[in-house]
Amino acid sequence: MFKKLIFVSCGLAAAIAGFYLSLSLKSDFTTVEGQSYQWQDFEGQYLVVNYFAEWCAPCLKELPELNQFESFAKEQPDVSLLAVNFDNLGDPELQELKQKYQIDFRVISGLPENAVFHKPNSLPTTFIIGPDGALIKQLQGEQNNASLQNIITQLRQRHSLASS
Repeated sequence: MFKKLIFVSCGLAAAIAGFYLSLSLKSDFTTVEGQSYQWQDFEGQYLVVNYFAEWCAPCLKELPELNQFESFAKEQPDVSLLAVNFDNLGDPELQELKQKYQIDFRVISGLPENAVFHKPNSLPTTFIIGPDGALIKQLQGEQNNASLQNIITQLRQRHSLASS
């Protein structure tokens, strides 16, 4: 009887541990390149998330600016840029878009789960998420590299002043 109790207890403990492990390994989104992420992977960073569509002329016009911002972000330990396709295209179509418009930054495959932002009503829309994972800004309309860098600089300054 005692052996059965130990066996059942161990089995139950293993099942619970497996459940929590699977929850911790579940990704919130995957990029077109096949990388899986959880939102918590970006904790401590300013995350810039841009919604775009191919039929949106201002979206296409801002892509080179976002590529420049991506070059800046790659050099910053606390800044990341992601894009989401408004039309929820499949990976083959997203790969084509990335190639056609020379998109250098990560594009999320499908629509992200568990995000602190929602699918916008107009395009282009850019969300700025703070290092604590909270939504800081929702920017409507076309953005450029300089304005995005300026926003990040201002947010850093506010954060450092608040920390002092």
